[in-house]
Amino acid sequence: MGTSISHPSPNNNNWRPVKIGYKNKKIPLERVIKEIWRASENQDKPLSKEINSDIIFKCHQLVSKSPNAREALKSFRQELILSKQNSIVAEFARRAIPAAYLSKDASKQWRSAFFSELTGYIVSRDASGYVGKEYRNKTVTELNMFKNEIRIETSRIIDSIKIEPKNINDWKSFVNTAITNTKSYRK
Repeated sequence: MGTSISHPSPNNNNWRPVKIGYKNKKIPLERVIKEIWRASENQDKPLSKEINSDIIFKCHQLVSKSPNAREALKSFRQELILSKQNSIVAEFARRAIPAAYLSKDASKQWRSAFFSELTGYIVSRDASGYVGKEYRNKTVTELNMFKNEIRIETSRIIDSIKIEPKNINDWKSFVNTAITNTKSYRK
């Protein structure tokens, strides 16, 4: 049986507002999303740096060009092996591929699923430490509902972006807009 190690966000001023959102139900969901992305971008290595990488854009291209999830997954795995650029962000890019093909517009759906997965990962690595009677989520069931709501709202934010990335510069523009929109999101 394998073991899993959780790597929580640092316990510093950058991440404290996010953690307050996990504790206090009075903090609106949109504010939690804003704080997650604000903190992710204010790290020594902003999350956008990895999202803007060639390998993540390549995943987007493969989804845009592949006729089905199986082909996109196979091609992306091959790209990861050849480029040796695997990372946690690339893993979430890969995980978003099957969901992309549940829609007529696979590349748009992939972008939404990718950002939703990343946001959900950040919540998952931290929020599990904030379950109980003194926190926002009293039970594991409530925590799972909270994480799902975060993912759904993140998808809505990303779905609203009209940029269709055709090249790496378009991709970087899309990522910049996506992060700006998540950091300034209002329902």
